[in-house]
Amino acid sequence: MPVSSAPQETRWTRIARKRRALGRLGRRVSPLAPTFGLLRLWFRSAISPTEQYLFALSIVIGVLTGFGSVGFVKLLHVISDFAQGSIASALGIFGPANLVLLPALGGLMVGPIIARFAKEAKGHGVPEVMTALAVRRGHIRTRVAFVKVIASSLTIGFGGAAGREGPMVQIGATIGSMTARLSNLPAHKVRAMVACGAAGGVAATFNAPIAGAIFAVEVLMGRIRTDFLHILLTSLTSCLIAQTYLGKEPAFLVPNYELVSPGEVGLYLIMGLLLGFAAIGYVRLLYWSEDFFDSWRFPDWLKPAIGGLMVGVLLRYYPQIYGSGFPAIKSALWVEFPWELLAVLFVVEMIGNCATLGSGGSGGVFAPALYMGAMAGGAFGSLAHVLYPAWTAGSGAYALVGMAAFFAATAKAPMTSILILFEMTDDARIMLPLMAATAASVAVSNRLTPFSVYTLKLHNRGISFPFDERAEGRTPPKEPRGADVTTPTPPLAEAIE
Repeated sequence: MPVSSAPQETRWTRIARKRRALGRLGRRVSPLAPTFGLLRLWFRSAISPTEQYLFALSIVIGVLTGFGSVGFVKLLHVISDFAQGSIASALGIFGPANLVLLPALGGLMVGPIIARFAKEAKGHGVPEVMTALAVRRGHIRTRVAFVKVIASSLTIGFGGAAGREGPMVQIGATIGSMTARLSNLPAHKVRAMVACGAAGGVAATFNAPIAGAIFAVEVLMGRIRTDFLHILLTSLTSCLIAQTYLGKEPAFLVPNYELVSPGEVGLYLIMGLLLGFAAIGYVRLLYWSEDFFDSWRFPDWLKPAIGGLMVGVLLRYYPQIYGSGFPAIKSALWVEFPWELLAVLFVVEMIGNCATLGSGGSGGVFAPALYMGAMAGGAFGSLAHVLYPAWTAGSGAYALVGMAAFFAATAKAPMTSILILFEMTDDARIMLPLMAATAASVAVSNRLTPFSVYTLKLHNRGISFPFDERAEGRTPPKEPRGADVTTPTPPLAEAIE
């Protein structure tokens, strides 16, 4: 049979042909088609992206991210109530083992969804956003947001030890990328809008608009840029939407803690040093668990179920690590746990989070880092108060400071840590101990490794970060190892995928 010399029709050629056909059909059946066409051209035209236009676009991204965050939180609550209610009752025939099976059942549903629709939704998500910023000029497939919402809701709702801020960051970043590409913005502005969406996700998660903006520029962008005003505007808008539907209360209501005596600062410094070592141990364990599960010859879509089963065994004895663990954090802040339980929960949460995310479950590391910092700090504070009761605060103050110090060492983001703790608690009286412990933990972290929990994955993929926009186009970027990377596509075609 002779071989045709006609060029083979590509996927994007087929998409373009179908869209042209649909456009012709729409113009025939609707007298409003020209009006809609003009509106679409206006939206996608390069309106010399003036500051006014970018400010308006930032507000749009903030509104969409805010509603996306509210929807995700509502869905997470529904799934969590369903899992702990109807599903747990149905599994009651297994007795106390029913709690063991819940995370495994969640993983069994999550694995096929991620493997089939969007591998970028695996794990804690933030490195995938950073990869898109560094390698793909901020292009993130739109389907990632939907898959991340479903996968993370199932993972966390069924008891997986993971945070909800990672999904919120990825959801917001996807919204920012989609909106910027539909507006036909240049690459550096697409990146800025991705950071805007990510900031909105963090702000809506913790009711912390300033910390959300600082997180975007300190962690995702790696530098302070002139786009910070757009990021701040998106963060504020998203937070307003979240407050309207989820309430204005701080994420944690804490007692009135303050520095009891100047000598107590030394104890906070010591605690910060210890938490710095612990944070690096956690980062290394997390990536060791990812490498372990990746090298295991077992179907990828079943691995989250195995990780969920491991978490279920831990939940059988320590139900305090269920999901994001916010109730347990509040108990540590209000001194409701003995120091022995605080120390054990620190270790159990670390193992559970590594099993959840390392096996391919979907969630975040932000909230687990706060959890581990609260437990480790509370345990240290309990012992310090026993030794020096006259000039030390209770263990709750150390748990509060430990949250920020541990996350700061994990993410190498001291500004974000200090601000987010202030905004989450609405209390500035603990600021001096907070600064001392955070500075000590970050100093130890920087001494041990130059990579954070986010940038280490990029380093393993051969991606330099922060990225250099001026070097774009000189050499082709190295594709991430293990990521679902496709050939670069036209903006609109990718947006509708």
